[in-house]
Amino acid sequence: MDADSGLWGAVVAVIGLIGVIYTGRQRPRLPTGEVTASAPAEVVEISGQLQVSPAIWQDMQGKITRLEEKVDHMTDLMEQGAEREGRLRELLRAAMKVIRRANRRLVAAGLPEEPVPSELVPYHQEV
Repeated sequence: MDADSGLWGAVVAVIGLIGVIYTGRQRPRLPTGEVTASAPAEVVEISGQLQVSPAIWQDMQGKITRLEEKVDHMTDLMEQGAEREGRLRELLRAAMKVIRRANRRLVAAGLPEEPVPSELVPYHQEV
């Protein structure tokens, strides 16, 4: 360490201090007095407490309406899916009954049973 490195350290410190002072002066000043915001000409009052502008209120109502429509659509799709599932379950149960009846006839005739398809195994016990 020689005298030049100490001098350069001091120069860097002074430049940093000048940068901090300059940046502090460029920052926007906060007002010290009370700030009064001018209220919009028209305000929608909700439940006596919240006040919003009509544009914001209409925008939010539009979004809520669109969400309600999407939820209704999804509910309809779910109901249709549940109905379809019920119909398919009934068809699978009916298929299982047909296979059981056919297997009983095969056993009565002395022939080997046909295997139950793996798709129908969950419905084997329900019938």
